Amino acid sequence: MESMKTALILLLKALATLKDAFDVFLEAQELGNLKFILASEDSMVQRFEYTHEAFWKFLKRYLEKIYNLEAVNSPRSVFRACFQVGLCTEQETDLLLVMLDKRNQTTHVYDSVLVHQILPEVPMHYDCMIKIVERVKQDLEERKQ
Repeated sequence: MESMKTALILLLKALATLKDAFDVFLEAQELGNLKFILASEDSMVQRFEYTHEAFWKFLKRYLEKIYNLEAVNSPRSVFRACFQVGLCTEQETDLLLVMLDKRNQTTHVYDSVLVHQILPEVPMHYDCMIKIVERVKQDLEERKQ
């Protein structure tokens, strides 16, 4: 259980950096400085990518340790398994799969049009990840007792 706690702490740090990046992005837009806006966009995309990675890998570890699920080797299979065990709703699962597609698009090709489509969706993805992480935290606390 200790390794789960460490993994959870690392995931929460990644989520915090994503939220910080979005806050900086909003501030950059307010200031209207184009260089600052572009830099904050790049930062947010990078943080979105690595937070997504940390998120699905944490859930993979959780599903393996708590539910003894071994056949969850990809983000898509992890997200579907989360729905099957009741960790997330069907709507959240759909959103996680959309998030995966967005993350894959940003990783393979940098396209400013795509980035501008994804950036407004980041808070929604962040909120979804936070809700699921909170459920996992609660479950881990209950199992500890």
